[in-house]
Amino acid sequence: MKLLKFASLSLFSAALLVGCQSKPAQHTQVKKVSNRASNAEVAKSAYDFKDSDIRVPSYFDTQGLERCNFDVNNENEGCPLKKPIVRMYFDVARVGGEGEGVNALSAFDDQRLLMMLENQFAGINRFRIITRDDETVAQEQQIYLEQQGASELAKRVGQHSVLKPDFIVKLDSMRTVKTEGSITSWMDYTLELTSAVINPYTREKLSHPNLGKIRVKSEDIRERSELKFVKANNRYVSGYRYFDEAHVNAVVNDMASRGIDILLTRMLTEMPATTQVLGIKGNQISLDRGQNAGVLPNETMIVFSYEAGFIEPIGVAHVTPSANSAIGEITRWKSGDLAGNIQKTAKKGIYRPASGMKIFAVSVGTPNGFLEKRT
Repeated sequence: MKLLKFASLSLFSAALLVGCQSKPAQHTQVKKVSNRASNAEVAKSAYDFKDSDIRVPSYFDTQGLERCNFDVNNENEGCPLKKPIVRMYFDVARVGGEGEGVNALSAFDDQRLLMMLENQFAGINRFRIITRDDETVAQEQQIYLEQQGASELAKRVGQHSVLKPDFIVKLDSMRTVKTEGSITSWMDYTLELTSAVINPYTREKLSHPNLGKIRVKSEDIRERSELKFVKANNRYVSGYRYFDEAHVNAVVNDMASRGIDILLTRMLTEMPATTQVLGIKGNQISLDRGQNAGVLPNETMIVFSYEAGFIEPIGVAHVTPSANSAIGEITRWKSGDLAGNIQKTAKKGIYRPASGMKIFAVSVGTPNGFLEKRT
């Protein structure tokens, strides 16, 4: 199914990976569920990998990469890297709690969260985002009309087709607030985000990508002392202005930004970037795709061979992309005959995969430092 190609994993590959484990597979376990805040998970640096860490991650897809032409408006349907066209929705958030601060929290503008969500998702270059910022689009078209005239505007609009979504991503949020103490009190805010991926034509809620629930607390982004206030005779005296929409918006904005960052880290794990290795010279690798396939700066990628349906890890690499290609350094070679033979050949010159065998590189998650550079 076209909408699921970005998260597909063949049953054969899954069985093969399970078969490579040294211990019998254990599919379930008893585990306590924590109600604490969610944390962002980032990829381990390629320089910190051990031999046992070099395993192909889930959700990779190498079938049909040769069909990709990277024509953004006419990409081949068989290309697994074809970027899904997505429209995003953010609900009118529900607010829980009672007493102090509920009114100011309820006044938060959800449109800000939607714009933040669109900007962050567009920046990872694994989707084409249809913006819902109708106000800005209409304003720009009005300016163009005034400066260039109606015929020029009609001509310009006619040169482009409005994007049609492959699926929609909807985020539901729940905001809660509570106070602790009587005279000296603290405001505690919680933001919960849940996501749904929906096929708007069949009305089906899709199972991938599965981003789960994200919970952010005010103490994750503010020192608790910053949210302390003092009341006397049931009236505000000093400290955090829990009733002031501007002050509350600043806190919720930071909480939402953290929540969206966590959402992105999960998305980048569920939707890895895949490239084909053109050659290996020494420890250097040359890749046939870069930013155009969603490869990010300082990407950690597993290098592996794919031949007759069999997968064998070769090493782990630190990768730097350009617009349409990438280069990388294999920081650790996997122990084994295949990796050893390739390494020996690459020391003498350029190793190129033999006929019938292809070598790929697949990302393992959000690059270390990526979130900090986007703040």
